[in-house]
Amino acid sequence: MAERPSSQERLAAIHTQLVDAVENLVHSDAWATMLRVAARFPTYSPSNVLLIAAQRPDATRVGGIRMWNSLGRRVNKGEHGIAILAPCVYRRTEEAGESHTATNDGTPADDAPVGVRVPRGFRVVHVFDVTQTDGDPLPDAAPTLLEGEAPPGLWDHLAALVQDSGYDLERGPCPSGVNGYTDPCARQVRVRDDVTPAQGVKTLAHELAHIRAEHTSRFPQYARDARCRGQAEIEAESIAYIITTNAGMSTDSYSVPYVSVWAAGDPARIRNCVTQVVTIARRLLPDTDSNGASVRANSASGTIDLLHLSQSRFGPSA
Repeated sequence: MAERPSSQERLAAIHTQLVDAVENLVHSDAWATMLRVAARFPTYSPSNVLLIAAQRPDATRVGGIRMWNSLGRRVNKGEHGIAILAPCVYRRTEEAGESHTATNDGTPADDAPVGVRVPRGFRVVHVFDVTQTDGDPLPDAAPTLLEGEAPPGLWDHLAALVQDSGYDLERGPCPSGVNGYTDPCARQVRVRDDVTPAQGVKTLAHELAHIRAEHTSRFPQYARDARCRGQAEIEAESIAYIITTNAGMSTDSYSVPYVSVWAAGDPARIRNCVTQVVTIARRLLPDTDSNGASVRANSASGTIDLLHLSQSRFGPSA
C-alpha cells in the first residue's frame, strides 16, 4: 500500500501548483492579459503616482525595460523614460555593525533590527508607458470574482482565528476595486458584503494571512514601498490559495492572475516564499481529528471528506 503524503508535503504540493500556474502564465501569451493598470492594482507609491502623472498624465500602464522585454515588447528608440523614485534598502546581518545594501550603498542605523530590510534614501529609475513600446498586444484582464457557495464551516473557522488574533470582523462596503481590507491600527478586518460566499471566504483567508504572516511588522514600508507591498500580497494570496484549495475550492480564476500581477513577471518571488507560505497556511487549516485526519469540506457536494494527514505539527500559531 502506497504511503500517504504528509500534511506538509500535501500543502507544499498545492503551493507548487500555484507557482506552476503562475509560471505558465508568465511564459505564455496569456500573461499579456494579466498586466493591470495602476488604478486597479496600485503598486506604485503615492509619490510615484504623482511623478508619473506630472510627466505623462496620459500614462496607463508603466514598467521598466526588463518588464516590457519579458512581455515581448521593446521600448521605442528615442523615447524618454518617466523618472520615479526607488528606495535604497539594506538588510542588517547578525554581525554587529555589518549590513548589505540591496540597491545603493549606505550606512545602516545603529538600531536597525537584525534581518530587517530598512530603507535608506532613494534613487532615480525610469519607467515607460505602454504607448512608448511596441510588440505583443496587452489586453486588459482582471481576476474573476468567485461564484458559488463556500465549504461548510470554513467561514466560521477563519472568523474565529481572526478574533483570536485580536481583530474584529465585519461585513460591509469597501473602496472601489477592493474585496476586503485589514486595519492594524483599528484592529479590524472588513470583507465586502455583496460578494458570493465563495469569494467572501477566500477574501477572509487572504486578510487573515496578512495578520498571521505579521506583514505589519515584517513590511513596515508596505504603504510606501511597492516591492514590500507586492511581497505581502503574494504571500497573503498564496496562503489563501492553499487554505481554500485544501478545503475543496477552486480559486485559480482569481488567485493565479492576482499573484501573477504582484509577482511582476517573476515567478521566483512566489517560489522563494514557499516555506513561509506553507508553514503559516498549515497553522490556519481546520483542526485535525485524533487520528491526524483533516476535515475537508467538499464545495461541490456539500459532503465532508477525510484526508489522512501526517501526525507531524508545526509550532503554535504566531
